[in-house]
Amino acid sequence: MNLPPPNLPPQVLPSTVTPPALLAPAADLFARRAARLRHLAGGHSMAPWLLWLADLADAQQQALAGLADSGLRQSATLDPQHPVLHAGQAALRDTWPAICASLAAAVNVDLQAETSASLEQRAAACLELAAGQAVAAGRDTIDLIVAAALQVVWSGAARQLGLPTASNLESEPENCPCCGSAAVGSIVRAGDGVAGLRYQECSLCATRWNAVRARCTLCTDGSVVNYLGLEGSSGAVQAETCEHCHGYIKTFFQDKDINVDPLADDLATLALDVLVGEQGYARALPNLFLGEGEAA
Repeated sequence: MNLPPPNLPPQVLPSTVTPPALLAPAADLFARRAARLRHLAGGHSMAPWLLWLADLADAQQQALAGLADSGLRQSATLDPQHPVLHAGQAALRDTWPAICASLAAAVNVDLQAETSASLEQRAAACLELAAGQAVAAGRDTIDLIVAAALQVVWSGAARQLGLPTASNLESEPENCPCCGSAAVGSIVRAGDGVAGLRYQECSLCATRWNAVRARCTLCTDGSVVNYLGLEGSSGAVQAETCEHCHGYIKTFFQDKDINVDPLADDLATLALDVLVGEQGYARALPNLFLGEGEAA
């Protein structure tokens, strides 16, 4: 597979719509992700892994549906430097271990050799990865279970926050306004009234925040970007590359595939990461289900 020449998709913005600054995680977030993973697994070289992740996402959906109210509410102004959701809150800290156990049982992963302390260490490393920090290679299946549990608890709490309108955000944030985590990628929406609107999706709580199109979200000066994709693909997943910082993120286009899911489609397009890396660009955003993470 080869990369085609850089191509910048046209920017299509509705002229009469003021986009909401934030979109809360959907109630059926994990159910949709499970369906997407099963679709992507068809004929894929990593089908067994994608199907296992689909089963895990089903278990996440069941756990999400059973979450009690966290009791957490947003502050007057959301600030990624002082996130509303953070690991020190008892409502989050005390909930994820039981979720972790239920997810492990659902996908037949044995946690008996793990102590509470070892699971806490894995969770701390996972939260560092979600924050965009590089972590040691060699994350295993238990790390993925811990990540899945954290996602359930954080996305459930994000749904209960009561997200503000655009006027509550003074500037376009680099990280998630709810929990301070890095994005997993960008999604460009399709449909009446939202066509062309771009959002970053949080790697941890799945909150989406509006981002300006056709500029690097990694550079402080907002350099212009190019898009690279795999030949023969639908174009739903493209690497957004920057010549200034030499980093890239993946952008997911709903007009090419309305069911695209940033986390799932990222995992199913690791061949694109390899080829873009060969072009000299470094992956800049985390996916909590990858074995290792790096920051540009």
